[in-house]
Amino acid sequence: MAYSLLPISGVNLNTTTPISFAYTEVATDIAIPNFGPLGTQTFGSDGKRYVFGKAGVAIAASATTCIVNASTFVVTTGTAGTYAGPTATSVAAGEFAWFAATSV
Repeated sequence: MAYSLLPISGVNLNTTTPISFAYTEVATDIAIPNFGPLGTQTFGSDGKRYVFGKAGVAIAASATTCIVNASTFVVTTGTAGTYAGPTATSVAAGEFAWFAATSV
């Protein structure tokens, strides 16, 4: 299991954050996770770069064709995807998780 190599707290690269653990910004009606912001990046002990994103669709465990939108950080799947979802658990639509990409 990978862990963050950078000195930031609250990072668990191996789990998801359910939407129920987020709070909703009343003015914009946007769910915001307890950890954030979306798009935060870290390097893992497995040599990969991880991006914190929100699943726009259900993503199976170990999915390897995830696409991270560079401006909204909403994650979908498709054949052109270069990110991988968490290996231990699937991600439901609306949940937050760390998505990995090869860093070299």
